[in-house]
Order: sequence, then structure tokens, then C-alpha cells
Amino acid sequence: MPTPSRDAGTGSPPPLARRRNRPLALGVTGVALAATAGFAARAVWPSAAHPVTDTTSVPVATAAVIRTDVSARDVVAGTLGYAGSFSVINELGAGILTWLPGLGTVVRRGQPLFQVAGQPVLLLYGPLPAWRDFVPGMAPGSDVRELQRNLAALGFAPGSADGQFGPSTEAAIERWQRARGLTVTGSILLGQVAFLPGPLRVTATAAPLGAPVAAGAAVLSGTSDAPAVTVALNAGGPTVQPGDPVLVTMPNGTATVPGVVASVGRVASVPAASAAGQGSGASVATIPVTIKVSMSGVPAGLDQAPVQVAITQQRDSGVLAVPVTALLAQPGGGYAVRASGPAGRLIPVTTGVFDDATGLVEVAGRGLTTGLTVQVAQS
Repeated sequence: MPTPSRDAGTGSPPPLARRRNRPLALGVTGVALAATAGFAARAVWPSAAHPVTDTTSVPVATAAVIRTDVSARDVVAGTLGYAGSFSVINELGAGILTWLPGLGTVVRRGQPLFQVAGQPVLLLYGPLPAWRDFVPGMAPGSDVRELQRNLAALGFAPGSADGQFGPSTEAAIERWQRARGLTVTGSILLGQVAFLPGPLRVTATAAPLGAPVAAGAAVLSGTSDAPAVTVALNAGGPTVQPGDPVLVTMPNGTATVPGVVASVGRVASVPAASAAGQGSGASVATIPVTIKVSMSGVPAGLDQAPVQVAITQQRDSGVLAVPVTALLAQPGGGYAVRASGPAGRLIPVTTGVFDDATGLVEVAGRGLTTGLTVQVAQS
């Protein structure tokens, strides 16, 4: 019985499989699936070498040849968590922690991060950390512009965000302080606000409530509230770049969520155990990859959960495709499909991309047309 391959008898990929946008390392799954389909089909369909006179007991079905997009994917393990890692430092001065948020709490713009001696530290958004007091007469700067944008987002418009601390900015701060129940001063002293890139999902506190905290000490740590998947790709393995689409399978093994590669590390690293000689086998260098996924598609409460990530390595658009189970392995190598109907003519085909996610395979052959029905093996 011949063993199916993507180009049996030649040892090289068939012509369609050479048409790719990037180097392809076809996953074992696609080949195994094709081999299984070919084995089952050869047990069903007649050939010159192995005629079958009675197939009435073997269930068969039909499927139409379709024109569609197919993709070859490599599947790797990943971890579902949240993007980013941030620490919040106490710049108010030494004192006692009088309030802390609970673990898992998401703190948003204008909300308190913690309190020292009853004084709240409020979260504002921005990439630049606070480094001086915000007071009338201060020199203009990007930190002032950052503050002005936050005041506007909170509904206390200071006029234009020009980086100048003028009367309109002072008045906006006073309105904000009054609305928050704070002492109205028109100024914000260093430590009263903390700037982070966005919302903070609290994952740890450095000290318990009631403990003393020094100036400059870390009080909270956390992540953003945006779900993300991290993957450690073997160096030389699947090729990805920012913006590439991927498909993430949730821990239940059935639900899938589309994702997009957000970042790819520039430096490969070896796991600590392998570097120290504690691991078994040769050390494998890996590259960190971060993938953005839709928040609406992630089940609530999942953090540091194992997932599977399907990385597209080749995509062919607008090609003819049939179910993999329609392929028949031929005695001399290669594949064919059998048209449905009384004649049941055998059509030799050249295979291209095996799409594990859809169970389709790209095919080309004389006589293949969109809408033609072919027989498929049925379990």
C-alpha cells in the first residue's frame, strides 16, 4: 500500500506547495491527516492493482470543490495573561498604608491606587512619570501637557493642552479637586498622582495594610487590563512579525479567538534550567512573542492559562480546495479525487497547502471546477 506524501515519488514539494510568501515548515498534523485520509480512501476505492467489486457496506459522502483561501499553520503552546508589567512607587513621603486595592482590581484614570496616612495617590494615564510638583509659574513641559490631557479626559477641560501651566490649568485642577473631595489648592504636589500607560490590573502589593512605607518604595505591581498571549518560539522555528494574524485556542480546546502579533523579541534566550545544565537534552534558544487578543473573546477569570496558538506560515488565496478526506493515494504516487455520480471518474490532482484548521487541501487538476462534487471517505 503506498504511503501518501505531498509529492510522492519525487521527495520534493509539489508545484503548488512551492508558491508561498515565506519559508514553510509544514506541521506534522497536515501530513498525518493526509496520510490518514489516503489510507482510508485506498481501502475504499478501486484501482488497477486492488480492484474492489463491492463497496456497498462502506459509507461514503460527497463534497463540492470550492474556491477559497487556505492556510498552513504551525501550532505552538502559549500562555494567556495580560499585557505589560508595572510598579507603582510611593513618592508622597514615608507613612502608614491606610488603603490598598484588592488583588485583581482594575484601577482606571482618576481612581485611587493607594493611600498613605489618608492621602490618596490617583492614577493618570501617560508614558512620562511625574517628577516634579505641578504648580502655577512652573516651567512648561511635556509632563504639563500630559496632565492637561488627563484633566480634559476626566471632564475638567483646562483649555488647550499646550504644556503651559496657566490660569486655565490651575482652574481645571481646582474643579477636579473639588469634585474628588480633595483639598482645593490648584496645585498637585509630587506623589499625589502617578502616571501609567493605562488602567492597572493589580496583581501584588508590596506590604500589608497598616505597614509603614518609605518614600521611593514600591507599593503595588500589576499589568494592564488588556489580555495577551505570550509564546516562546524556538529560534529558527515558525516565522512571525508584528501584525501577523494568528488563531488562539482557549484552554477548553474548542473555543478560538483571533489574535495579532504585537511584538517579537530581538534577542533569543536559553531557559535558566537549560543554561545551568539542569534540563534534559540540548538547550533550545527561544524568542519571546506577544500576541494581542480580543477582550470579548477571552473567558472571565483566566490568567496564566495554557493555550494553543496557530501561526500562519503560508496562505494561498482564491484556490480550489476539497476536504482532505477526498484524497486518494495512487499506486504510483500522488493523489486523485473521484467525481461523484455513476461514472465516478478518477481525477489526478496536485496538492498544495493542507489547512489543518478547516480540514481542506488546495488542489489543482485537469477537469476540476468549482461546484464539482467529489466523493469523500466517511467514518
